[in-house]
Amino acid sequence: MRMRFKSVLVFIFLLLISCIAIGVGYLFYKNVIDTSDLYVDGDLTINYFDGSSFNYNKDATTTFSIINNSNEEKYYYIQFTDVIATDVEYELTSDSFEKSDKLKSDIIINQRVIAANTTVKYTLKFTTNQSEEYSGKIHVGVRTNEENTFADVILTNNAVSETTLSLIGENATLDEGLLETQDDLGTSYYFRGDVTNNNVSFANYDWKIVRINGDGSIKLVLNEIIEEIGSYYEESYDFSSSNILEVLNRWYDTELIDYNNYIASYKFCNDTVLETDNKTYSAYNRIMLNKIPTNVCLGTKVNSKIGLLTIDEVLLAGASTEENTNYYLYNNEIETDYYTMSSAKLESNIYYPFIINTKGKIESDTSGKLLRGIRPVINIIKTAKVIGDGTVDNPYQIIEN
Repeated sequence: MRMRFKSVLVFIFLLLISCIAIGVGYLFYKNVIDTSDLYVDGDLTINYFDGSSFNYNKDATTTFSIINNSNEEKYYYIQFTDVIATDVEYELTSDSFEKSDKLKSDIIINQRVIAANTTVKYTLKFTTNQSEEYSGKIHVGVRTNEENTFADVILTNNAVSETTLSLIGENATLDEGLLETQDDLGTSYYFRGDVTNNNVSFANYDWKIVRINGDGSIKLVLNEIIEEIGSYYEESYDFSSSNILEVLNRWYDTELIDYNNYIASYKFCNDTVLETDNKTYSAYNRIMLNKIPTNVCLGTKVNSKIGLLTIDEVLLAGASTEENTNYYLYNNEIETDYYTMSSAKLESNIYYPFIINTKGKIESDTSGKLLRGIRPVINIIKTAKVIGDGTVDNPYQIIEN
């Protein structure tokens, strides 16, 4: 009888311990992963640590993570849905991304890359000046690359800055990112400074993104000069009939013709408007004296598949009349000064285009009849799709539509 009683006590004790262990384990599990807010979309796992839905009446912060479970890079989007709010701001940040705006039902990130077997954690802060409740839902999903153009991906991967960190006309030596301006075709976005995510691999060459054109096409500059150096002109210094365009066309027919369907015909700006002194061009005063560059063409437009940088684009990229080896157009492997297609001066019937020297400096005293480097510029069609994130290790690459 006594033994049976002891057995019952032992059984009850073990049962109690088991229940406690299960309860503690369940609480711990719920603390670590709340399965109601853990979602799987293809190869991505999204963990909304504080829930995917939110409802607050004060400043608040929530976090979530995105896990790529595959051995390939993937793309995703983030959006707000079912938002009810009147005067609420949000700020979304990760280690490599930051965006702030007014809270509304909207796509925050249209397409962003996540590397293979990687986790990205986001913090979302809400700020309000009112005590009224606001609510909504955060949604993260897989985005296939076919849904977005090259321009869409660039804008997704870069926050657009409202102002430059350095004065235009002075050296830009920091990564100033992507900035907004206007060109002949609409709103344009250009890179400035020591940018590290504007790299493109195309036609077996390395390129740098100069800007998104107003029509959505993408302007690229070769990250080197071509082997054939040449003079700008022999008889005519009009770009459309110049020696340098002949050299560029020969290189295009040899190196790029197989990729012709991805390269847009573009109206390159050849600034050949003389001032009243008949010695200096309008670009000289605009750039050298006033330091007011523009992507709106104030000269002759030449329709071509290939061209050169304008001096305005170079100034916006971060160059000045001083040496600069810390902006994206500088390449220490370029050992020859190279031409732009902007005019500086005309003296004694000798034409002087702007050039960029081997130290990244703008110069205006080189005769266009001298042999100098040639650095091609092309424009990728606005419907092109890409993979990659623009870094040196993972440059953008154009894929089949």
